[in-house]
Amino acid sequence: MPKIIENVRGMLIEEAQNQIATNGYENVTIRSIAKGCGLGLGTFYNYFKSKDMLIASFLLEDWKARMEKIVKKNENESDPMVPICDIYNEINDFIKAHHSIFVSPSAIKAFNMSGANYHKFVRNQVAAPIYNSCVISGFENAEFLSLYVAESLITWTVAEKEYEEIAAVVSKLFVK
Repeated sequence: MPKIIENVRGMLIEEAQNQIATNGYENVTIRSIAKGCGLGLGTFYNYFKSKDMLIASFLLEDWKARMEKIVKKNENESDPMVPICDIYNEINDFIKAHHSIFVSPSAIKAFNMSGANYHKFVRNQVAAPIYNSCVISGFENAEFLSLYVAESLITWTVAEKEYEEIAAVVSKLFVK
């Protein structure tokens, strides 16, 4: 009788995160992840096509959870600077939480192609709570303004600009 294991996908993700944190991206393999879970390679492939698909999966899950929190917290916010501050903090926390992936030359190379494909997706997600605040505040150019600020916020945050520096520039855009 086959053994039934609960939440295999979750086990694989957790094991991969632990191994990456401990050993770095380069030293983690599909074999080491499966072995760490007490599973065979075939079982791994039932859930993920590759190590990078597994990593992309948990990165996406983490990002989506962060954005859901921001959207919920700011759904009735009329000051666009409030979600901007929240987004800035979440982007920084996301980068810190996954630092070992973002600084790994192998990971950068592996995710370079897919990263370009997801940029618009991420920008639009970041723009959504800003857009909502712009609409509530009555800005006529809410769509353009929210996309422009989202793109700038992502770029400046990844470039390690301080929030105060970003806020000083961005807040000037919200003068009626």
